[in-house]
Amino acid sequence: MRATTLRDNLRRSLWHGAFFTASTTIISTFFPLYFIDSLHASAKQVGLLNALPALGALLASILLTFRLPQLPRLVRGTTRSFFVTRLSYVLLALAPWLSPHHAAEFALIVFTLANIPQTWGLMGWQTLIGHLIPASLREGFFSQRNVVTTLVALGASLFTGLITQFFSHGSTRALQVFIVLATVLGILEVMTLGRHQLKIPSTSASVSPRLPWRTIIHNGIFLRYALLSAFFNFGWQMSWPLFNLYQIGQAHATAFWLGIFSVMALVSQAISFPLWRKFARHKGAMIALGYAALGLATVPWLTILTKNLVVLSSINFEAGLFLSGVNLLLFTELQAHIPAQHRSEYIVVYNIIIGAIAFMAPEFGIWALSRTNIIATMQISALWRAVGGAAFLVTGAAIEKAWVKHARQISR
Repeated sequence: MRATTLRDNLRRSLWHGAFFTASTTIISTFFPLYFIDSLHASAKQVGLLNALPALGALLASILLTFRLPQLPRLVRGTTRSFFVTRLSYVLLALAPWLSPHHAAEFALIVFTLANIPQTWGLMGWQTLIGHLIPASLREGFFSQRNVVTTLVALGASLFTGLITQFFSHGSTRALQVFIVLATVLGILEVMTLGRHQLKIPSTSASVSPRLPWRTIIHNGIFLRYALLSAFFNFGWQMSWPLFNLYQIGQAHATAFWLGIFSVMALVSQAISFPLWRKFARHKGAMIALGYAALGLATVPWLTILTKNLVVLSSINFEAGLFLSGVNLLLFTELQAHIPAQHRSEYIVVYNIIIGAIAFMAPEFGIWALSRTNIIATMQISALWRAVGGAAFLVTGAAIEKAWVKHARQISR
């Protein structure tokens, strides 16, 4: 019975990942174009499109420190949070009509507020996965799940980009339709998530003393990983709004080309997910994460070398090769660096740290852009990412060395 429940949960998680990815891919890939071209957002607003939702995520994480959901209510609370977020997409689609003179500001506010329940949903899902899937299966399952979700994202990007391209003089209407479609897919995602079966342990085994928050901060292993991740994320995320400004504003990429960029990155991710999994098992996950981060450091530098859309497509392909490793290993390493009995508390603290970085980094990128130019700012991001990748490598090498030394002492 237990094996059957696990098998059903794995299958449902694959379907959940497919619907989740289809919905969020439409928004993440094409909403910046809608925001800039259809809602006429300024460069400052484009920067806030990354920073303010991150601030919402940070506030959501802080609120969770006062009231963490109990395990029996985890599925219900997570599905409700995602449901509210997906419904907010309708407001984004209606922004030109609901607030014709301040459409960009309206959409920015909706996008920011929606990230509060989105954050609750993601942290609930991270905790839920830890309880649903045994550690021994987690890395292999997520490698398989990432391949499935990458292929779904590829289809969503290509289909949306191609259809929108046919409406060159009415792309706003086409994008509005696809944003509503993202809402429908999101509702299917919520329904699938709600069907997961979470086995609640007996009261004596499941109830543990509430962990004092200061204990987490004094956990050296977790704190080291959180600081390494925060440092790398700052350099990684500071250039996110710059890519939109460069590709749309300077390279003049249309919805079709944005779809091609996404497709190229997704194809390379689908190819490289299993390779990163094997590499992590062979060399160690932290070392593999370092190499993936170093690979991502080349992307801002390569991007500013050209405005040719075909070449930019190939750069997005190269980016996907390393993005798959970063996405896979950042999450699996987080799970490896937190104790299972207090998983929720550690995830909340980690998300507060990363949320603060996600708010500050894009704003720093826009500030640096105003002081220099987009080429210099992209180069700063590339250098920062490289230093973060090197820090992962050094730490991973130290961990492997300590593990080998400990194994030799035991063998003696």
